Amino acid sequence: MIQWHLKTYDELTKADLWAILSARISTFVVEQERPYQEADHLDHVALHLWAEDDGELLAYARMYKENDYISFGRVLTASQARGKGLGKALVEHILKNIKLHYDNPIVTINAQEDKELFYEKFGFKADGDVFTHHHTPHIKMTLDLNKK
Repeated sequence: MIQWHLKTYDELTKADLWAILSARISTFVVEQERPYQEADHLDHVALHLWAEDDGELLAYARMYKENDYISFGRVLTASQARGKGLGKALVEHILKNIKLHYDNPIVTINAQEDKELFYEKFGFKADGDVFTHHHTPHIKMTLDLNKK
């Protein structure tokens, strides 16, 4: 049975952190062949959200305040869990938790360009031109949770 977890960096156990970083590196560095410094300063200030089943991390994202908006990133569904609706459930959990834990209703993300249509289903709108971030085309997208 899938369980959802939400923790600050200080609340993460060593096992939590290992599972999160392992899944992120496996997805963004190894699978997508993008050599970059995957763990960064945002991990310390983010809320970490993940789904697991029987101790196995299946989906993950982190949420954080960035300047005058809220953002989230490192959104992933583990390869063995893809195609089962977990990505949609993850974004729904992200947006619900942003409403619960942050005051600002403006959410801005840097989405991988090939995920633009996925985020549009949640009401995100593209804002600007495609740019390269960590060797991958991205697009800035924004959602006002007051209008959702």
